[in-house]
Amino acid sequence: MSDGKNSSTARAPQREKARSGVSRRTLFKGGAAATAAFTVISLVGCDSDGEGSAVNGEPQVITDDSKIINVIDDFENVDNTLTPQLSWDVPLGTVPFHCEGAWAALLEAPASARAINTLGIISLASGSRATLVPEPIKGKTYGFHDVRCSEQVYAWIEMDYATGDWVLLAQELENGVLVGEPVELDDGTTDWEPARFTVTGNSVIWQKMPFASGAKRAEYSHCYLWSVGSPKGKDLYESPGRFATWPRVSDGYLTIAPRVNASEGTFYGLTALDLQNNNKVVAQLVMPETVSPFEAVYMGSSFAFSVEANYGYGGGLGNMGTFIGNAGGPFTYLSREPLACVAGNGTRYLIKAQSSHFVVDTEAQTYAVLAAPDKSLDFGDYPASEGTTDRFVTYATVRGDDGLPAAVQLRVFSL
Repeated sequence: MSDGKNSSTARAPQREKARSGVSRRTLFKGGAAATAAFTVISLVGCDSDGEGSAVNGEPQVITDDSKIINVIDDFENVDNTLTPQLSWDVPLGTVPFHCEGAWAALLEAPASARAINTLGIISLASGSRATLVPEPIKGKTYGFHDVRCSEQVYAWIEMDYATGDWVLLAQELENGVLVGEPVELDDGTTDWEPARFTVTGNSVIWQKMPFASGAKRAEYSHCYLWSVGSPKGKDLYESPGRFATWPRVSDGYLTIAPRVNASEGTFYGLTALDLQNNNKVVAQLVMPETVSPFEAVYMGSSFAFSVEANYGYGGGLGNMGTFIGNAGGPFTYLSREPLACVAGNGTRYLIKAQSSHFVVDTEAQTYAVLAAPDKSLDFGDYPASEGTTDRFVTYATVRGDDGLPAAVQLRVFSL
């Protein structure tokens, strides 16, 4: 994971130019096991049978409209039956992130203009909140950039906004409390985009990618996994270009969108890896040439993905909107501008629209509209959850009686 700053590197064996440039260390004394976490990088499933490498596939260009089921035209519009199970107001400017389990990580707003923001956690059962990281580990020039948590691990990015340097850190989590010492998983300079990451179980998964216009733009991108207490990390997947989407985990599957079929053109392949079965590739959907997916997650046995713009080519999959389906179709399609990752449970999918959420049931062939909270600003509430979940968490900035922004309302729906 070369970052242009550290000299220790580990080259991926498939290609000499694909550097992984690893420098890993604990931030405090006494973390010997964590110090060894990244001294060796092992490659997983990068053999010729497609496990961990690009699976050959034909671009899914759809020209037959019968293969696309339009939610608005073909499904029945029904009344919404989803109501919040729990709801709390948190301080204005707070942003929650819910990956899985009974906790959500919080990027907390600063207490005043003279203070920095902090990192916290909230129980989705009681609403109790706690600040876990009151100030950046890397020092006063750094600020908090992003955060995620599961029930077993807490991960965050600190960034020096003056220089563009960043670092990805993780720490074990137990009953909503940090234990042990923080471990530095990755870092980068202005040549490297701050890691896109997620968490699942006791693991952190992230993508290391060069900026498209930076000095390292010709470097390969990698997707890595580290687990609490592991003696080494794993290079899960190499892409001969930038990944198109954030890594998402759902139902035990990791979804990424690497470049595939590089010798044939610019193709992105939605790729699902089974994290419980040696990270084997279980499904891949190759997009039409140069069509870049905006979000993607493998839920159950189907990809739920979105396209941010109308490309004017590439058949049905070149249109703006959200799609649910697999290679060969059919695809359920919602023709609304995509704004977030799809979440849901079973055959019910929640898709963010500008001022609400569409609740789409592909089995019942119905859709409903989940409205934003009363007095919410701008585009209403946003999902904090992603992929398959039994707790759908949303957040919205709401006005007070004076009409001014007053708080962030966090709602939990049982699915």
